[in-house]
Amino acid sequence: MIFNKIKSNSILSSVLVLNIILVISVFFLYRPYSWPAGLESLGCLVSIIFMASILLTVRIFKDKIINDLQRRNVVLGLCFGLLWAIEISINNFIHPGLPLRDYIDNLFWALIALLILITAIHDSFKTNNFLSGVKAGFWSGLASGAIACFTALIIVVFGMKYLLSDPLNLKEWADIKAKENSPGINVYFAYQTLAGAVMHLFVLGAIMGLLLGIIGGQTGKILHRIKR
Repeated sequence: MIFNKIKSNSILSSVLVLNIILVISVFFLYRPYSWPAGLESLGCLVSIIFMASILLTVRIFKDKIINDLQRRNVVLGLCFGLLWAIEISINNFIHPGLPLRDYIDNLFWALIALLILITAIHDSFKTNNFLSGVKAGFWSGLASGAIACFTALIIVVFGMKYLLSDPLNLKEWADIKAKENSPGINVYFAYQTLAGAVMHLFVLGAIMGLLLGIIGGQTGKILHRIKR
């Protein structure tokens, strides 16, 4: 099977390593007044610790927690993550206005969530095993979030000018700059985007994937019973 020929564990590990490097780059490139201390620095440190924990888990226990079925789900998750990459690119390069931007965000979120749910239902139904669905949701969600996080961080480190040309960002900065204790708009949006990137990895990736895996695992079991 083609999925088994793809070294999905290595790809996921590489993406996580790149994400850690990018977070470190954000820390040194964009320095708030409190640097190297403060909430921004703490956010970078916590993000690195979480990413490193996932990376070590994947590398050390890969043969125990990711079998052939889960390797396929990691590949699917990486593909789902490309949809996040498209959504993030639309927002930061094309700069659609409101409410169109919200519609686009919701459409991509719903599509990715549906794909993760279908993956979980499929595995649970195929194996008649609730945990297979849970694992499918978690690993496909985590992998998709890793790609989303990578895309956002790449824009922060190498494409800040696109963030600073977004009319919505400019309006937000004009509204809050008098109250915001920040050296400049670039530092402010660097850490705002970093927070969004990490949220895609852990909240919209791992946590959402786990919840959809639980729902899909139970649904697959029910469908299997109905078939029998």
